[in-house]
Amino acid sequence: MSDFEITALVLAEHEVFRREFSALEDLSGQELAAAWEALHAKLEVHAVAEEQLFYPLLAQEADGEQETAEGVHDHNEIRHAAAAVGEHEVGSEAWWEAVRTARQVNADHMAEEETDFFPSFKEAVDDEQREALGMRWLAFHDEHEQAEGLSGEDAELAEVVATEVPEGDPSL
Repeated sequence: MSDFEITALVLAEHEVFRREFSALEDLSGQELAAAWEALHAKLEVHAVAEEQLFYPLLAQEADGEQETAEGVHDHNEIRHAAAAVGEHEVGSEAWWEAVRTARQVNADHMAEEETDFFPSFKEAVDDEQREALGMRWLAFHDEHEQAEGLSGEDAELAEVVATEVPEGDPSL
């Protein structure tokens, strides 16, 4: 399996999220605010990339309609939990409680993807297509660094399922 295969890239990003949520505990003040802002943006880029690249094929090719519905629901729940962090003063007890909620919702979602979604996806979508999706994943991240151009609004399941994912490497 290539390091550029989409599930490998998603999994690597999951590890980044685990580390960055943990690293928040060692920060304060402006560093804490900046670290949260960057993490919040990464969560949104990750969610939209999955909604445009991973979930459509999970639903269409891997008989993953239920998993896709759960994933979109989870992403919207993560969006709401992350937005709730912004309603509190950085570093306050209420802020930390909101961060813990966002962390837990995200952790539950990542575990579900890794355990339940990836195996059927990898079985249904061939290596070449998964690697091409990985290249699109990287291009999407480059295009939307720090969530540039992304709304942060809830995703709609019907739109995600109906998304046409082009085949082949986008760099060709």
